[in-house]
Amino acid sequence: MTEIIPGLQGEPPKNYRKGVPFVAGKNNVAACAKHYVGDGGTTKGINENNTVVDKSGLFSIHMPAYYNSIYKGVSTIMVSYSSWNGQKMHANKDLITGFLKNTLHFRGFVISDWEGIDRITSPPHANYSYSIQAGVNAGIDMIMVPNNFNEFIDGLTLLVKKNVIPLSRIDDAVKRILRVKFQMGLFENPIADNSLAKHLGSQ
Repeated sequence: MTEIIPGLQGEPPKNYRKGVPFVAGKNNVAACAKHYVGDGGTTKGINENNTVVDKSGLFSIHMPAYYNSIYKGVSTIMVSYSSWNGQKMHANKDLITGFLKNTLHFRGFVISDWEGIDRITSPPHANYSYSIQAGVNAGIDMIMVPNNFNEFIDGLTLLVKKNVIPLSRIDDAVKRILRVKFQMGLFENPIADNSLAKHLGSQ
């Protein structure tokens, strides 16, 4: 995973501040390290299953790729559908905010998987208000909502108005997303160069 990052984003300069997302120029794209964390260690290798391992095992087996990704300036990190010892990763504040953001000083943004917060509950989407609260307060900055985005916006707005989700959490998410977009040059060059489309994903 980590060897792909410079190929996508470009090599960071020697004076680069570790943990800050880096994208070299218009011929580069933002990389995403996924699926955080323990996705490859689920019971019987089943997707969206439970990774049963102690903290030492999680950190020694499953975390090193994320250390290296952050060191190389990865822009985004996607959270796993899986659970760690029974706790859904999309709701794991200790590992997303506590460790990834505060301990490793990751300054890019954390993104959910496709309808990832919906799957915090079983069955999925059973208590969507709780799922929004748990996912955003855990530290997920960008939520992948492929279908009913109005439901998400309305739910999030209400939770912020009630201070169930503090405005400071929204500010942090916005700051991180804008940081990556500025690194990508999206404000200087907001329109994609169509001449590059044939090169992306072609080799």
